[in-house]
Amino acid sequence: MGTTSAVANEFLKLSENTEIELTTMKLLKLMYIAQGLSLSLLDRPIFSNDHIEAWKFGPVIPSIYHEFKHFKSEPITCKSIALDTTYQQFSEPILSNTEEQKIVLLTWQLYKNISAKDLVDLTHMAGTPWSLSYRNNQNSVIENTLIKKYYDKFVTNLDKQLKSA
Repeated sequence: MGTTSAVANEFLKLSENTEIELTTMKLLKLMYIAQGLSLSLLDRPIFSNDHIEAWKFGPVIPSIYHEFKHFKSEPITCKSIALDTTYQQFSEPILSNTEEQKIVLLTWQLYKNISAKDLVDLTHMAGTPWSLSYRNNQNSVIENTLIKKYYDKFVTNLDKQLKSA
C-alpha cells in the first residue's frame, strides 16, 4: 500500500508526461477517485496514512492539501517530499506496487481531461460519499466503507456499459 505522497507523485509524473497541468484541487479529486477505485477493485485502500475529509469544495486529503496549498489555483510544479526516517533524508516517495500504479493510470485515463471545477461538481452530486458526509463548516471524515460502497456501484455500472457497447 502506498502513501499519499507516493500516490500524489504518481499523478504528478503522469502530468509531467502530458500537456495536462495539475492544480491542488484537481490532484485531490483524482486521489479521492483513485482511493475509491482501489477500494472497489483491489479491496484495499491505495493509501492509508491519511484520511479523506468532506470540505466545502469536495473530498480533500489534508496532508496533500497542506503540502500543495501554496500553489493555489496554479499548476503544481514540484513533487511531494517526505522524510525517510531510515536514512534521515528527504526523498520523493514512489508508488512501487504495480496494481496501485494501474489504479492511478486508470483514474488518470478516465479523468485527466476533466477540469478541477467539473471534478468538484462530479463529487458533489447527490448520493456521493461527499454529499452524504459533508456538514457546513466542518471537515467531516469520509469513511472508506462509504467510498467503497459508492465505487462498487460505479465499477458495476461501468462494467455493464462496457459489455453493452
